[in-house]
Amino acid sequence: MTALRLVGRPALNLAFVLAVVVGLWALLLHVSDVSDLVVRRPADVWAWLVTDPDAAENRADVLGPLRRTLLDAGIGFVAGLVAATLLATGMVLSRGVEAATLPVVLLLRTVPLVALAPIITLIFGNGFLCVAVMSGIVVLFPALVTIAYGLRSVTPQMRDVVTVYGGSTIDVLRRVAYPTALPSLFAAVRISVPGAITGALIAEYFTTTDSVGKAVNTSLALYQYDKLWALVVVVTLASILLYVLAQLAERLVLQRFGVAVV
Repeated sequence: MTALRLVGRPALNLAFVLAVVVGLWALLLHVSDVSDLVVRRPADVWAWLVTDPDAAENRADVLGPLRRTLLDAGIGFVAGLVAATLLATGMVLSRGVEAATLPVVLLLRTVPLVALAPIITLIFGNGFLCVAVMSGIVVLFPALVTIAYGLRSVTPQMRDVVTVYGGSTIDVLRRVAYPTALPSLFAAVRISVPGAITGALIAEYFTTTDSVGKAVNTSLALYQYDKLWALVVVVTLASILLYVLAQLAERLVLQRFGVAVV
């Protein structure tokens, strides 16, 4: 498979998603009866960010909070994914670990993050660590389920081959289960990318950090609708782009390990 083919599918996906988002945005505003005072169309956001005389200052007002939100989401993404991988490994190795872990994880998944936010804020403070924890909680459950499924997809025949040659349970995991679970791992990565950003945005409503969540709150309170729409657009574009980059990384790694890429 050529490099062009590997990159081409994610690039086409990105172009398609952007076209759909912009089309739905314009269509929704066209058919809805919303005041022009509060809504902004794609051309309005483009002008505010790119062509207006104050565009450079406007971009700085948006990109500064975006960097902080991506940092918050990145910490939560890594922490949630690592925790999910370790817990999934423990669940595969021991039913006791699974019995002890799943109820807690299900509790975190069932209770809305907005309800947990005040408690997490009290425990971890009103800052960076609090946002990273909330972002990691959003990542944890879907990643855990997906990775555990991948690790358990090892066939009995493959397990027996390793065992016959004197391999231990750890050898089965290292030589068979982890390579077999690569598609599931990357599926968890793709799911977790937008989830981490969503978790960070929710958490930022309760913190004092200079972030997109806080900037959205401030813009709404001060009737700065141009900035509000630009913040939403930019963080959405960042989420889509990161998802596509995760998809590209998946295709490159799976090709490297000889796993079929569609």
